[in-house]
Amino acid sequence: MMRVAFQGVRGAYSESAIARIWRHPVEVVPLPDFNAVVRAVHDGEADACVIPVENSIVGRVDAGSHALAAYPDVLTFGETVVMVRHCLLASPGATVEGLRTVSSHPVALAQCGRFFGRNPWIVPTTSFDTAGAARDVSESGDLSRAAIAGRAAAERYGLAVLEEGIQDSRDNHTRFVAAVSRSSGLWRRTHAIRGATSVEEDEPRQITEATQELLRAMVYRNSIELDEVVSVIFSVTPDLKAAFPAQAAREMGWVDVPLLCVSEIPVPGSMPRCLRALVQVELSAPRRLDPHIYLRKAVSLRPDVARRREVAGSSTR
Repeated sequence: MMRVAFQGVRGAYSESAIARIWRHPVEVVPLPDFNAVVRAVHDGEADACVIPVENSIVGRVDAGSHALAAYPDVLTFGETVVMVRHCLLASPGATVEGLRTVSSHPVALAQCGRFFGRNPWIVPTTSFDTAGAARDVSESGDLSRAAIAGRAAAERYGLAVLEEGIQDSRDNHTRFVAAVSRSSGLWRRTHAIRGATSVEEDEPRQITEATQELLRAMVYRNSIELDEVVSVIFSVTPDLKAAFPAQAAREMGWVDVPLLCVSEIPVPGSMPRCLRALVQVELSAPRRLDPHIYLRKAVSLRPDVARRREVAGSSTR
């Protein structure tokens, strides 16, 4: 699973940016500052990171930009925009009238000036992170304390939303960039995934079932979305003529993917009744791929891959 680093704690706006960029599950790695985030990618402790670089209200996020500039081998590969909708969060039972302090990141506090103007008895206090402020309020249980953060932080830390959308500007959004290490190769978007399987008899139903099983395994093990598949080339041994693997792909919904079927030349001693697939993908976001998928008797074609998978499986148990 990809490890993606960000500045702050769980529930931060950066975590929302991660969810927008990666459509498949990732392991998030919260870190205390931007330099630590980028350094984690540089040192291989994280596969990727997200960094805020610009806000529509305050302009460039210098700390994030400087951290990226300090590690030139960490390359940006994409970006996303997250709408900032600040909420007033407090422990259940708290009221605005009973609050004495509200904590958040200094930028978030500055973006909510009108709220403090309406409630002059509330004292703003700074925190290193919006979600971190929410976590601290939750842990304190103090009904006179509140935090300014996103709704995701309220859900994570069990806080009540006293007011929503308290930022001064409705057009408040932050641009995040995602980055990976040059040496990791994860910045490459186009990849090939190879797979093979076998059937017992040259029979249409068996070919269809084996093809669909193989494609599902290739997609599932690599968290591939159908719109990321560029093309598929199928090849079958000369003893398979009862059905085209491409037809099996069409029947499982691959209607817009270019497909090609070819018959292999006879090779003495080769595995009989074997079909192969070469799936070309263009990834929407970096991830670590399993580029070799072998099923049924075709496992014997790449025993090294089977052994590596067995070792990996035993190490996680």
